[in-house]
Amino acid sequence: MHRFPAIFARGGLRRLMSILCMLAGGMLLFAVLPLRAAEIKTITVISDDNYPPYLFKDANGNTVGIVADYWALWEQKTGIKVTLLSTAWEQAQQQLLNGQADVIEMIFKNAERAQKYTFSDTYATVPVGIYAHESIGGLSAPSMLQGFTVAVQKGDGCIFKLKEAGVKSFRLYDNYEALIKATLNGEVKIVCMDDYPASYYLYRLGVDDQILRAFTLYQGKFHRAVRKDDLDTLNLVEQGMAAITPAERQAIETKWKGSHLNRGMSPRQWMWLTAMTVAITASLLLLILTLRLAVKRKTFEIESKRKELELERLRLTEIIDATRAGTWEWNIQTGECQFNQRWAEILGYSLEALAPIDLATAKRLTHPDDWQTSMALVERHLKGEIDYYECDIRMQHRDGHWVWIADRGRLISTTAGGEPCMMRGTHIDITEKKQADAVIWQQANFDSLTQLPNRHYFHQQMKRVVTEAAASQQRVTLLLLDLDRFKEVNDSLGHRHGDELLIEVGQRIRQCLAPEVTVARLGADEFAIILPEGLHGDLQSLCNQLMQDISKAYILGGERIFVTVSIGISQYPDDAVHAEEMMQHAEQAMFDAKSHGRNSLRFFSLAIREALSQRVSLARDLRTAVENGELRDYYQPIINLQSGLIVKAEALMRWQHPTRGLISPALFIPVAEETGDIMAMGHWIFQQAAQHALQWQAWMGDEFAISVNKSPVQFVEQLTKQYDCLEALRDMGLDGKRIVVEITEGLLLNPDPVVEQRLLQFRDRGIQVAIDDFGTGYSSLSYLNKFDIDYLKIDQSFTRNLNAGNQSYVLCEAIIVMAHKLGLKVIAEGVETALQRDLLLDIHCDYAQGFFYSPPVPADVFAQMLVQQSRQAVISPRKRVLKA
Repeated sequence: MHRFPAIFARGGLRRLMSILCMLAGGMLLFAVLPLRAAEIKTITVISDDNYPPYLFKDANGNTVGIVADYWALWEQKTGIKVTLLSTAWEQAQQQLLNGQADVIEMIFKNAERAQKYTFSDTYATVPVGIYAHESIGGLSAPSMLQGFTVAVQKGDGCIFKLKEAGVKSFRLYDNYEALIKATLNGEVKIVCMDDYPASYYLYRLGVDDQILRAFTLYQGKFHRAVRKDDLDTLNLVEQGMAAITPAERQAIETKWKGSHLNRGMSPRQWMWLTAMTVAITASLLLLILTLRLAVKRKTFEIESKRKELELERLRLTEIIDATRAGTWEWNIQTGECQFNQRWAEILGYSLEALAPIDLATAKRLTHPDDWQTSMALVERHLKGEIDYYECDIRMQHRDGHWVWIADRGRLISTTAGGEPCMMRGTHIDITEKKQADAVIWQQANFDSLTQLPNRHYFHQQMKRVVTEAAASQQRVTLLLLDLDRFKEVNDSLGHRHGDELLIEVGQRIRQCLAPEVTVARLGADEFAIILPEGLHGDLQSLCNQLMQDISKAYILGGERIFVTVSIGISQYPDDAVHAEEMMQHAEQAMFDAKSHGRNSLRFFSLAIREALSQRVSLARDLRTAVENGELRDYYQPIINLQSGLIVKAEALMRWQHPTRGLISPALFIPVAEETGDIMAMGHWIFQQAAQHALQWQAWMGDEFAISVNKSPVQFVEQLTKQYDCLEALRDMGLDGKRIVVEITEGLLLNPDPVVEQRLLQFRDRGIQVAIDDFGTGYSSLSYLNKFDIDYLKIDQSFTRNLNAGNQSYVLCEAIIVMAHKLGLKVIAEGVETALQRDLLLDIHCDYAQGFFYSPPVPADVFAQMLVQQSRQAVISPRKRVLKA
């Protein structure tokens, strides 16, 4: 317990020295205090009234203690009146913040308080302890307080330390006396108190044997503090405190914390001392006799213990033998080695077959790479750098294969000179564990289908290669390969054949490259190649070779299948400074290759980045294109080749961007399909076409219909009533035969039952169906029998090159003959010349559309074309009548 003794007696010399020190301090203070001190007449200091010996109220209610004496001396030094207030600690903090005081004393600093106060330097350190009722035992660390409710004085800084230790439940009290009484009453069992006031109140209340100190929570540091950024007041306080001399400080500390008093001994004390000396001497003689008996008894116990330990050693040896672990013992001084029988059996030997066994025998059986590693670890252990020696090593079995061994051991004795003497350890066969670990590693880092490294392994390799390239100032090239139209192959042939295709593609890529080049399958139909500098020659030639080999025929399920590949390339350090950026830029280059017709390669460039940026901008603006009225519907006439008259039209969508003008659908349709906006846009163009079909049918007769392109996304996505075209036709009262839905071959190859269901719904409603771009996809003619198809549209790539007797002519004729045999009509797209029109007539094509007749035009212009055709149809019969 701390004592607070009376003030020590002062000698004359000490009194003189104190006066001189005070005078010197005062002179120093007046020399350094700022001019503002002259302006301040009084300063208010506030603190806890519950903190002996620093600050507390005596029996008369006066505020006394170390802090009171300090400020009294400060007042003398500075000449500034000090008003010292003491109140409950929580109220003291609040009054400072409210401006009712200038300085607060005895405050601990933490992050939260640092936002409110500006603190002085530390001037005292106070242990803060955890105290517990005598019924609670075993508390020795902050982590053991979790789950308890801890009592804390209101506003006390220890609550922050307790929260850091995981304590979540607190009970707050006004002062330490209330804390202690609550503990005695059973309200709480654990309290947090600073040691000085805790000792005082526990002793004063006579309960220091009921509430016990468990451990030190932390060392609190006393500061003085002012309101945040009140530096003038803080500097004034600090300069005044600096004027107090060390001798004056020591006098105050001794006054309140206690000092030893030198005084003589009384005769009664001499008598007690003599009696104690005699008693101690007798006790020592008795102790010596007792120790002799104890030594004899202990010697007997030690000998018995030695025998027990020997028996225990034998028992442990038997246990180790039972666990099938090999044991070894190595005399470092002589090189002799001893092994048990199990050690030899692990390697397929008997001890006799290996005799004589020494360190050279172990070295001969150990893999050379592992021997160097293990001996380096042994050396570290012998030097005391590591507590145990442990290393996984490979040792050769008698039949030649390698056995993985967990080798563990430690030094058990040294020589008299402190040199290492004896090591002992165990060998455990962990071959099966290593094999299992290898399987797990393989599964975590390699693709189970192609056996190529997977995305996880690839990213690790990319980071490693780029780091090495940066250190050696070399170049790294990344190739990102993505198969073109792989989904169509997968959908038409099934996933099993799709997997076979991916396996063979991986093998073809691997065969084009050196063994040390990393080739990975990143997922789906995406592959990646890492080419460090020096591992490839002409990059362009390599890419051409890859595209050529990948595009060769594949035999899958008895069919010849062809796929192509798009390649994106980025290079370090030209295009990127780290692995993630290289991957991002290679993807951008690959997407650019796909958007420009596929089956090509692209090197990353700023132009590609800008194009992708524009694509993102388009996607953003598309969100509001429909509701802002930015879409336009255009119509291109479809001509009956026999009559030369407009009999149908294809509705085409255009986007009138507010800043970029008219945007081609080739740019925004793919973006809309990616973002899902195609649903709203597709429904909008369908409604426009249906409304105009209803409007124009009166002029055009029964054959007239408008074609509307349907994106595959519109078929696969779940329809809502909002985007249901059949519902729209019912609402308008329009006959379904006025609409032709154009779809691609790839959609018919989709095995999704939703596709077939939608086509059946179109048939039931009378809507006609046309196959757009016929002959450009993975043609499987079986779908022409499976589905009700009305038209085939010959792709313009055939029409463009049409000439008498050439290959395009033959293909177009074959398509038309086949279609007519199946009861289908044929529409040729992209007709631009009279020769093309005449050739199509020769091979009995039904309809044509293209710029030869008219480009796509707005609805009002197309309506004028229909009106003009109607008028001519009226005039022509009249002319024939007049001629007759």
